[in-house]
Amino acid sequence: MAGVLGALEEEKRVNHSSRLAQQGVWTHWDDVRPFDFSWHNLIYGPGPKVIAFVLNSQINSVKTPDMMKLWGYIPSSQCPLCSHQKCTLHHVLVNCPFALDQGRYNWRHDSVLLNIELVLQSFISQVNQRPDVSTVDTVRKTFRQSFVREGTQKTSKKNQGPPKENLLSKGNDWKLLVDYEHKKVVFPPHIYSTSERPDVVIWSRMSRSVVLLELTCCAEEGVKAAQLRKAVRYHDLVENINSNGWNAELVTLEIGARGLIGNSTFRSFLKLGLPPQKATTLCRTLSAVVARCSYAICLAQDSQVWSHNTDLVVG
Repeated sequence: MAGVLGALEEEKRVNHSSRLAQQGVWTHWDDVRPFDFSWHNLIYGPGPKVIAFVLNSQINSVKTPDMMKLWGYIPSSQCPLCSHQKCTLHHVLVNCPFALDQGRYNWRHDSVLLNIELVLQSFISQVNQRPDVSTVDTVRKTFRQSFVREGTQKTSKKNQGPPKENLLSKGNDWKLLVDYEHKKVVFPPHIYSTSERPDVVIWSRMSRSVVLLELTCCAEEGVKAAQLRKAVRYHDLVENINSNGWNAELVTLEIGARGLIGNSTFRSFLKLGLPPQKATTLCRTLSAVVARCSYAICLAQDSQVWSHNTDLVVG
C-alpha cells in the first residue's frame, strides 16, 4: 500500500512539474538517459560544483541573465557577449553566436570527441586482432552444429552461439580517422573525394565498409532534431560512397549540453560492437565531460576572454 501511495505522489509531482514553463522542461526530455546521481558518482565524480550545475540546469535555475533579472538582481536580461535581448541557459549553452565564433562550443564538442576516440582506438585494436573473416565464418558454422561429447551434458542454448553481428564484424583491418577543429583531416580519397568532414571515419579495405560517426552536443530538447539534421546532411555522401563500390553507414551521436546522453547514442555504441558495460561506462564518461565543459562555458558567460580551445577535457 505504501508503495502505491508513493508512486501516486511521485506521479502528482511529475504532472505538476510538466506544467511549469521553465522548471518543468526536463519532463519533456523523452530521448535522453538520466545523469548518474549514484553515490559513487556524487563522491568520486566530476565534483560538487558540476553536480550542482547539472541539477540546477535541469530545472533552469542557473544564474543566467534572464533568471538574475527575474530574481531582481540585475535590470536587464541581455547577453553580455552578443547583446541578445533574453539570455537564457539555452542561449548560453548552445545558441550564443559570440561563443560559437570564439570556439567555445567546438571546444566542448572536441573534448567529447577525444574521449570517444580513446575508447574507439582501444576497441578497434582488439577487433583487428580477431581471426580472418573466413575463420570467423567457420567458427559460426561449428556453433550451428549440435555436437555433444560423450559423457558431457548439452549446454543451454542461451549460453552458446556465435558473437552477434555488428558494424565492425566484417573485417579485421579497420582504420580510424578523427576530425578536430584544431587538427582537421581530409576524408580518405581512396573511398570518395569530398570536402565533407564527418567527425569520425572508420573503414576496412577487406570488407570495403565505411562507418561515419557524427557527433552533436545539443540541447536536450533538440536531440531528435539534431539526429534528423545530421542524417539529411550526410545522406548524399553516404549514397555517393555506396555508388563508388563501398558500403557506407552513418551513425549519429547526440550528447546533451546539460550532461544527459541521447538514448540513440548508447544504441549506436552497441551497434559498433561495444559490449553493453563498456558502452554504459563510455556514456557516463561523456556525460561528466560535457557537464564539466558546459559548466565552464556558463562560468564564462560574461567574459569575452576565452583561451581553452586546445585544452580538451579528458574524463
